[in-house]
Amino acid sequence: MGKYKFKYEVFEIINELMSIENYKEFFSNDVLNSEGRKRIEKIAKILAGRCDETKNALYKLRRKPTLNNTLKYIEKVLECIEKKYGGYS
Repeated sequence: MGKYKFKYEVFEIINELMSIENYKEFFSNDVLNSEGRKRIEKIAKILAGRCDETKNALYKLRRKPTLNNTLKYIEKVLECIEKKYGGYS
């Protein structure tokens, strides 16, 4: 899988979290529930020390765990991985 194996784990979590089929499992009234927060924290732990530019979005998401802030955080995560580690390949 290569030296950046962690990115595949992050992509897998994001796919699970953001799939329409799993929406009710991770969100309640467009707010992350405890299961959704666990997934976000797992992404944050994996990226600790790798993607510092995601910290502000993570802070905002933790303070206000809305669907919109979740999407913003995931966008920052994907931008960082693309920029530093070559994206999805």
